[in-house]
Amino acid sequence: MLEEYFYGYDANTPHQLRSATKPFIGGILGIAVDKGFIKNEKEKLLPYFNSIYPEIANLDDRKKEITIENFLMYKHGMDCENNNQESKGNEQAMMKSKDWVKYTLDLPMIAESGKSSSYCTGCALTLGSLVEIATDEKIESFAKENLFDALGISNYEWTFEPNQASMNTFSQMHITPRDLIKLAKLFKDGGKWKGKQIISENWINKTFDLDEGGFGYLWEHKYFVIEGQKFNSYLASGNGGQKINIWPELDMITVFTGGNYNSYELYGKSTPPNEMIPNYILKTGEKPADNNGYSK
Repeated sequence: MLEEYFYGYDANTPHQLRSATKPFIGGILGIAVDKGFIKNEKEKLLPYFNSIYPEIANLDDRKKEITIENFLMYKHGMDCENNNQESKGNEQAMMKSKDWVKYTLDLPMIAESGKSSSYCTGCALTLGSLVEIATDEKIESFAKENLFDALGISNYEWTFEPNQASMNTFSQMHITPRDLIKLAKLFKDGGKWKGKQIISENWINKTFDLDEGGFGYLWEHKYFVIEGQKFNSYLASGNGGQKINIWPELDMITVFTGGNYNSYELYGKSTPPNEMIPNYILKTGEKPADNNGYSK
């Protein structure tokens, strides 16, 4: 085990997660499904928002077919791609609107849902709002009662407001690296913590049943190939160097937090974890061998 802190941070300092918050929204939604507030993730998405948004723009047959699972896997079919400035749903365009969930749901369709993935911040925010609608409770309160308290996590901050009130906070969690490890270990161990099932194993299995390089239930499959050996991980990632990786074949979790925001856009440089993980951490590790002595 290795643990280091720099620049005035220590083990008790909550750190902002940016988009690394999103996969944990997926887990909270899973708890809402487990408890029966939502029948299942195959349900159509839009009917849940009828009472709040009686009129949805660009409504066509394709949009009506969008399911909760489509948003969980970023297979929405809408004109929404964070890294494409020409996309109407890119994050910067969304943040200029008054209501980020309504803005997302109003986006035009450019393909059928469920076909291919396109990373869209509005999907995660919409799913967070869905939890509030289905449970009739603020997502922060629901998460505290059903997730954070169960894991003994109390040193954190989270205000979920998917609108311009969050222009500077991005509706993100602030949490300590040690508590991030708790959350990651919960997912790694099939949703169980100290013998208690917090998120159903079924939800965790579906979360990590994802295509190579694709998205699961707001998690991402990330892999490195080093000297011909492939290392697979499940990734939660956020701007500035926030990286939570679960390495199932190595029985390992790595957590990084950082403040190198917009580093690639401003300086053309990747964040330090993207160099440290393949060049130092993974090069020191080796996948466990099977009974015949071959690496798995």
